[in-house]
Amino acid sequence: MKLKDKISLITGAADGIGLACAKLFCAEGSFVIMADIDYEKCAKEAKGLNALAVHCDVRSTEDVKQLIEQVITKYKKIDVLINNVAVAIGGNITEMNEDDWNMVLNTNLTSAYRFIKHVLPHMLAQKTGSIINMSSTQAHRSWYNWTAYAAAKGALLSMTTQLAGQFGAQNIRVNSISPGTIATPMLQKRIEEEGAELLDKSVMMHAMERLGKPEEVAAVALLLAGDDAAFVNGIDIKIDGGLSTLPRYNEIH
Repeated sequence: MKLKDKISLITGAADGIGLACAKLFCAEGSFVIMADIDYEKCAKEAKGLNALAVHCDVRSTEDVKQLIEQVITKYKKIDVLINNVAVAIGGNITEMNEDDWNMVLNTNLTSAYRFIKHVLPHMLAQKTGSIINMSSTQAHRSWYNWTAYAAAKGALLSMTTQLAGQFGAQNIRVNSISPGTIATPMLQKRIEEEGAELLDKSVMMHAMERLGKPEEVAAVALLLAGDDAAFVNGIDIKIDGGLSTLPRYNEIH
């Protein structure tokens, strides 16, 4: 078991990539703290897993601090942190209002700052820890009308590099993952809002001509979280089915 006796904290764990990570990590021996603003759904998914569902509004510093204090008090450590939570709000930047802009950055970027700020001292005391930031292929290329989302995810890449360099000597590893289009409830919501054509376009953007699966992202997160990646620090792994190799996005749009 690759994560035997490790304590993992995953944000946005009620569905999608976060839930897939929680399930796989539990199967590999970790006890998982599944944090989500939708406690009811999270608790339902946590049943039968070696996990604890907790309500947490990642936009609230007090919520984040309280959650981490409770985990440390009860379980004494946090070995793995996955900053996975995200919201997707698109729109032309000339038309996007500041409330939407701030919502995206607060949820997708500043939440990671909050968790890292308050988890890192405990990892430093343990002299070990793995932090995984969930970025996006949108951080690597132009996506039509997704400036706010891309800005947040791009900043996560920079944060990953900075922290990996600063805390590597203390045996704290910080890496990121940049998924392509993954079949998640977030994507399904966009398809319902924008129409079935979005699904066809999303498939054709990828060289493999299919969507990614949450479990495929979780498998890479497992690698980065465990001891098999003990000398892996400061990298970003694209899980995008070859999307980044093709210029298809703007053509298809």
